[in-house]
Amino acid sequence: MESPLLTDADQLTILTNSTILELLKQRFLQDKIYTWAGTTLVAVNPYRFINLPFQLNQPITSRKYDEPHIYKIAENAVNSIRKVAGEKSNTSVIVSGESGSGKTESTKYLLNWITTYNTHTPTKRHAQHLEQQVLSFSPVLEAFGNACTKCNDNSSRFGKYIVLQFDDNTSIVGAYMQTYLLEKTRVVHQGADNFNFHIFYQFLEGLSPEDRDRYLVGDAKVYQYAKSTPNNGYEYDSWSRFLQMWRDAGFTGTHQHQIFEVLGGILCLGNIQFVPHNDDIRISDSSEAFLLKSSELLGMSKERLSQLLLYRCISASHARRKSVFYKPCTLVEAESRRDCIAKLLYDNLFKFLINHVNCKIKSETHTSFIGLLDIYGFESFQVNSLEQLCINYANERLQLYFVQHYLKDIQAEYLEEGVAWEEIFLCSDNESCVQLMSGSPSIFSLLDEECQLNRIKAQEVSEQLAPLSGHPNLTCRHKDVLNKQFSIQHYAGCVTYSSTGLVEKNMDLIPADIETALVESQSSFVTCLIASNPPAAKGVPKKKTVLSRFKHSLDDLLSKLRSTECMYVRCIKPNNAGKSAIFDDKFVSRQLAACGILETVKIRSQAHSTRISYVTFMSAYKILSPPVDTKSAGKENEGLPKTTHFKNKFKRRTLVPSIQHNKGPQSLLSSPDVAVKHVKNDDEMVCRSIIESVVSLDMHKLVSYGLSKIFIKSSSILNALEKAKRKKLNICAFSIQCAWRRYKLLKLHKLQDWASRIITRAVKRYLYLKKLKECQRRAPEVLTGGIKDPDAKDVVCECEGMLPLPDVEVVAVKQGEHERMALHGPYNTPQVSLAREIFSKDGLVSIRQMFKVKVHFHVRASSILKNSHIAPDMYITQHGILDCIE
Repeated sequence: MESPLLTDADQLTILTNSTILELLKQRFLQDKIYTWAGTTLVAVNPYRFINLPFQLNQPITSRKYDEPHIYKIAENAVNSIRKVAGEKSNTSVIVSGESGSGKTESTKYLLNWITTYNTHTPTKRHAQHLEQQVLSFSPVLEAFGNACTKCNDNSSRFGKYIVLQFDDNTSIVGAYMQTYLLEKTRVVHQGADNFNFHIFYQFLEGLSPEDRDRYLVGDAKVYQYAKSTPNNGYEYDSWSRFLQMWRDAGFTGTHQHQIFEVLGGILCLGNIQFVPHNDDIRISDSSEAFLLKSSELLGMSKERLSQLLLYRCISASHARRKSVFYKPCTLVEAESRRDCIAKLLYDNLFKFLINHVNCKIKSETHTSFIGLLDIYGFESFQVNSLEQLCINYANERLQLYFVQHYLKDIQAEYLEEGVAWEEIFLCSDNESCVQLMSGSPSIFSLLDEECQLNRIKAQEVSEQLAPLSGHPNLTCRHKDVLNKQFSIQHYAGCVTYSSTGLVEKNMDLIPADIETALVESQSSFVTCLIASNPPAAKGVPKKKTVLSRFKHSLDDLLSKLRSTECMYVRCIKPNNAGKSAIFDDKFVSRQLAACGILETVKIRSQAHSTRISYVTFMSAYKILSPPVDTKSAGKENEGLPKTTHFKNKFKRRTLVPSIQHNKGPQSLLSSPDVAVKHVKNDDEMVCRSIIESVVSLDMHKLVSYGLSKIFIKSSSILNALEKAKRKKLNICAFSIQCAWRRYKLLKLHKLQDWASRIITRAVKRYLYLKKLKECQRRAPEVLTGGIKDPDAKDVVCECEGMLPLPDVEVVAVKQGEHERMALHGPYNTPQVSLAREIFSKDGLVSIRQMFKVKVHFHVRASSILKNSHIAPDMYITQHGILDCIE
């Protein structure tokens, strides 16, 4: 033994059942109950509470704790439904093991972690509400569906598949539950060292005196259906805490009252006893009080319930009329009808609880889900009947699924992909046993045939199985036929089944008059329970047998499992006594061999945990492809279209049909294999370049390349790829942010520059107009009587000095004739001086400086502010200064 502190059996140098057993034993004695067996988690039941340093509200990967734990399976399940490698898949966690190995507790741990971890999301309030409902319903469901058995103090007497629904953000948005084959016969009959469902004992012990008088009669110890209280290690929740969880799960006070009425009615039914009376039977005097209370709680009269128990209805239809007869029941028939009512009510009550919670929390819109499968474990009692046959058949099917879809399929896939592989012999293949139980012919088909022929004698059942006695997994000798029993060699051990009552239980007949009476009950709740499964009408085929319904539900379950990525938790019982700190080597070794742990580890040591197609891999990680040398790429792809270059190899390829089907010697690719190999080599080059650019050289050996897939052995490689992808995406996002911010800043700067220019122009325009008004007031050169004012020129010059006018016109106005003559040019040019002399002789009144440029009040097109002396001629028109000001 190398080291007792190894956390994974895959790390063992010598890989045998004995070395794995020793590793589990050493860890168990150090209170390390979890051990990895490849990707499978092995959980050894300690039969006591062990405090491990984990917290629900933190991801495990954020803690420096390398020990295996059930929470790591939960975290892996959550991570698997995220979009990894371009695909988004659903996940199922299969919790398997024998009865009493800790499957129910493991499922509760998984449920707690997933629901608690996902409350830290943007939809936190909604997730917390769902978490409260799911976790609160778990103990309610446990009370109605679990019971104490010889092997387990809290044995699930039904199978359940809990589905947690998630949205695109991996936030939990809903949940629902599917159940399989409740062991309803336990309500009316419990074998040695077996007890009824937990709810009956909680109900009897927790009721207040007022409620006891309301729902029960007499002391709690007198009820036959719960005649002995379990004295074991299972601790019932306090009644007040149970009622609080009941309310948290979405049940109202009205629901509570109605369900308590049904429970009280079932308990009172069990105390109705029958005694002989003349040639018939009657209800005993001591049972009258229970009869009255039961009839009140179930919403029918005392006489109606009494008639229902003592007489059976026989109807005969003729051509013209229908006759109804009531035949007195025998003692056995009356007890059977009483138990039938109790089983029917409890079975429908259990279905109501499931449907009620599913309607409350199930989401119609979701993108992915995590399924938690907790199904009854392998069982072998002193007397085994139809319930154990179904339970062990379910375990056989799950084991076969594990062997075929985890062990066989992996080996076949590696051989098909051309990856180096050493074939492993599977010693735990149980396909022959499954065929014996449900093949053709099989035990199930023969029992269904007995139901159709209505042959219910136990000896006849054993005789019918005699032709199958040559099967290696079946033992049905002559003495077994006489003892009304037969034996099946299951993968987990040999189990002897009793033939007594097999056919009756498989038929599961409910008399039509019982269903009709309950549907007509004055209690609306009882009517609702029974009306959900009404009796078959005339001409309608009879209901399927229990075995056929159970087989069909298992087929649906396995079909759903095949569509998901499965993770396994193998629960192991350390001893058969259910005691802590005891590790039975022989007992544990048998379980390890039965569930195929050794083969799992061997395959894991060779197998690759992640298998991704080339197209999917390139689509997911093409961002990590190394930069392409354009020069070399141009030489390599010379003469080819640009779309075939290296960067476009990430696109999905489809082979041309002519290449696929042309087998002639002139074809480019002589066979599809050559074409596939060509595409494979092309894709492999791209994938290899991506991995080599990210992963260190010593980890390249952990990657294999098949014909159409890439096989990654270590999850650290995928984690490194995801980390590099996130880093690359961050860089790209940062680049996009920088470009966007630069664009926004440039746009803002351009806007600010435009605004500043607008403001500048407006101010300049205002100042310019202000100066022009001042110039108009002081600048004119006034001539009086043809004599020039000696100060006029100085004034004009002063104005010109104050505000240079680039271009003016000289306007002459004759007095009394209103004639205007203009000459362009600066004021002090010779042309203007000459004009003044000419005009003065002809009666010139005044000479004014006028602008000839176009002036607009909107600034953008103003010629003044754009230096009118350089403006194009098409924008220059002659206007007076007064026109501009007005």
